[in-house]
Amino acid sequence: MVKLFNFLLVAGAIQGFIFNIFTFLSRKKIEKPVLFLNLLILFLSLNNLQSWLMDTFFTEFSAFYIKYCVMPWYVLIVPMFYAFLVYYLGIEKKRWPFLVVSVVVFMVEIFARTTVLVLAFKGNLNEVDLALYHTLEDAVTLIYSLFLFFKSVRLLYSYEAEYSEILTYDNLKWIKDFVKVGGLVICLWIIAVGLNLFSETIRAPYSYYPLRLGSSIFLYWIGYQGFFRYLILKDRIMIRRDLQATLYDYKPKKTESTPNPVKMEQEEQLYNSINVRIIEEGLFMNLGLSALAESLGVKATKVSHLINTYSDYNFSDHVNHFRVAEAKKLLIHPDFSNYTIISIGLECGFNSKSTFYTAFKKFAGMTPSAWRKNAPS
Repeated sequence: MVKLFNFLLVAGAIQGFIFNIFTFLSRKKIEKPVLFLNLLILFLSLNNLQSWLMDTFFTEFSAFYIKYCVMPWYVLIVPMFYAFLVYYLGIEKKRWPFLVVSVVVFMVEIFARTTVLVLAFKGNLNEVDLALYHTLEDAVTLIYSLFLFFKSVRLLYSYEAEYSEILTYDNLKWIKDFVKVGGLVICLWIIAVGLNLFSETIRAPYSYYPLRLGSSIFLYWIGYQGFFRYLILKDRIMIRRDLQATLYDYKPKKTESTPNPVKMEQEEQLYNSINVRIIEEGLFMNLGLSALAESLGVKATKVSHLINTYSDYNFSDHVNHFRVAEAKKLLIHPDFSNYTIISIGLECGFNSKSTFYTAFKKFAGMTPSAWRKNAPS
């Protein structure tokens, strides 16, 4: 079991280093959210690699203080997540990212640990004293990490007004899910510190194995997710900034009946108003039937009736038809060639990759990737 944990630590560390190399080589410019994500993964990887080295190679050294000669990389893991969150939400001018404080805590712990090791080298402290210091240092780091973790929770759930613009691009559900899972990882950390302080049978390094495994899986997961989510967010912001809505010439469907001409003219005018509103307001956001009807000052049943009468679709397909038409244009437009397909789909009003691909195939007869590759420009 110990060998398995050690293997996972090393594998995770290597994966983290590869992630950092790939990210820096693939980006011409490293934006701050990407930078802090990479630092988060880097510090976690260094911490895991260091833990593996200490538990595997340095346990046989006669000088007991050598295995405590470590860098407190774990001090910076949660702060990097909090800094990523602040910069991802674009509120760094409103919320302090605690970078300076975190670096100070990191340097203080290095100084304190160095002092303790010097005392141990001179014979003033023994291994029990070093183990106690290590546990106390861990407890202090845990308290500081808990502080930033709860600030992250408050930031996400209590200060939405400060990043309302970002919510038009990303509902942040994925980050909120990560925070919930992160709470479980924090609990594993609390248990590990408690065992080191009070248990006589389960102590370091064994008390840390569940924490190291759980935090590695969790943080590498958020690293990859955060990186690609940020790319999508950035693409959507740029697409919306450059995009100009186009009013489609959508002719009403001919009806076999001959209703009152005045009533028909009024209905056609209202139907055209519906199309204008869908394009101007609904094409790039999730516009529902009730919201559209309310904005026009008519009943939802009336809007549904007009769309069913004067178009070939129901309301959902009618809106998706416009969204797919816009997506088809963007996918082959040279100005949008560097943007991801999913970013274009989301910015055209679809709420997920699956709904975008399903609707696109229905109205275009092929997948978005096939359209981008084969459609005439």
